[in-house]
Amino acid sequence: MPTYIYHFTHMSNLASIVESEALYCDRICQSTDLNPRNIAYSNLKERRRATQVEIAPGGTLCDYVPFYFGTRSPMLYTYSQGNVTGRRENQDEIIYLVSSAETITSLGLPFVFTDGHPVKEPRAFFDDLSQLQEVDLPLMQRKYWYDTDADPDRMRRRQAEFLVHHKFPWIAVLAVGVRTSEIRAWAVDIIQHSHHQPPCVVRPMWYYSD
Repeated sequence: MPTYIYHFTHMSNLASIVESEALYCDRICQSTDLNPRNIAYSNLKERRRATQVEIAPGGTLCDYVPFYFGTRSPMLYTYSQGNVTGRRENQDEIIYLVSSAETITSLGLPFVFTDGHPVKEPRAFFDDLSQLQEVDLPLMQRKYWYDTDADPDRMRRRQAEFLVHHKFPWIAVLAVGVRTSEIRAWAVDIIQHSHHQPPCVVRPMWYYSD
């Protein structure tokens, strides 16, 4: 079975991703005229710029395009609750770009992955898919991820990331996931003129209940 990975972004970013045929890391976006709509804490982005990736190809976290190993991440929840922007956000406006770890390796793209939140300690970096057992993949499929007395490290592990160095090509997108049929129709219209047209799928279970 493939190991699926998920990058979520605001729907307003899809057209530029399709046009440029890639997602770019934060460092490249900041140094060019690419200005995707941000859905992350500004202070967390600063911490990511300062966090060293401890194995090759090195650099800091802002040199990588980040993916989660599952949907319904803690970050999506906090964004939807308005903790990033100061107001509750409509999850219908969030889309998923789905790929797999095996797709990344088949394309020869440099990558690393972590066993938990890449900014928080303890953390470890890996660069070989044979080490995927270091990631708590069963946890990624569970509905709940908050810490408990029995498992006080669950939230950190749920936020493990698969990180693609510098650039993630549009051709590596296996599917576009959306919450509603209306957003699916919109997304299909956006990508219909692209050489690569991944399927657009409606997956409300990838989102939180309002």
